[in-house]
Amino acid sequence: MMKLSYITDEATQNFEEAICLARENGLDGLELRSVENKPVEEIPSMVWQTWKRRLDEEGLVVSNIAGSFLKCEYSTEQMRRELDKLRRLCDAADAFACDTIRGFCFLAPQKGAVEPEHLVPGFEEAGKILAKHGKRLLLEADPSVNTSNHQGLAALLKLLDPALFGAIYDPGNDLFDPLQENPFPDGYEAIAPFMVHVHIKDAVYDERYEPVCVAPGSGLVGYDALLRRLKQDGYNGWLSLEPHYRKDVELTREQMLLPGGSAFSRGGAASLKESADALKRLLEGCHDSHS
Repeated sequence: MMKLSYITDEATQNFEEAICLARENGLDGLELRSVENKPVEEIPSMVWQTWKRRLDEEGLVVSNIAGSFLKCEYSTEQMRRELDKLRRLCDAADAFACDTIRGFCFLAPQKGAVEPEHLVPGFEEAGKILAKHGKRLLLEADPSVNTSNHQGLAALLKLLDPALFGAIYDPGNDLFDPLQENPFPDGYEAIAPFMVHVHIKDAVYDERYEPVCVAPGSGLVGYDALLRRLKQDGYNGWLSLEPHYRKDVELTREQMLLPGGSAFSRGGAASLKESADALKRLLEGCHDSHS
């Protein structure tokens, strides 16, 4: 059975409030990105331990550590910092009894995306760190990075160790893809062999043909068919809400590129509730269609 979580800073920077929102919205877990106005890897280890006890008390788990590993330009100095970040993200994953960490495939240069075979060396040292810690890095297709869609990400993952690297399927990101991949079925078919975790967001295009995020099921992803397919294929992992919109605040392009902090979280609780309610209705419809 599929489990539901949400990326905490989509709604709050306060950890206790994050727990309350999960309970109020009938969710099973939290996906940690920025908390208390810091990326999760920058939170002191003793605080992680306190938070893990609170999650245990509430019957909640951490579905994924939503790091920003390799959402950066490639350079030797930057790689040193990123590998230090990955070690800390692995420590966080250990503290929360979580096996997976999110990562990306380097920001794409102005002249166009780097081919998958040329990206592989950038993951060699990361693979050693992951193997040492017993973790798996889940790469996400994102319009700002070299793998802007799931077909591109799949081409890279074919070249990496599947024990150490997998994929997050984020169909909503396809609506921002400069190459205009169709989220479903095209994106799904491409990434399904590598898929470990699913992010839930949806979007429509405004009058300028710019994507604008909306509640799941009210945009262009096609969640009715997608959720039925996930159920048909036996997916029993996480559906993690990442609404990426606010009811009364407009997020900037910069906030969408590198989410985090209180300005990003402001006004998100209402969007989370709307999105959680919408997703649960979609899942109920999926269940009814098979009953």
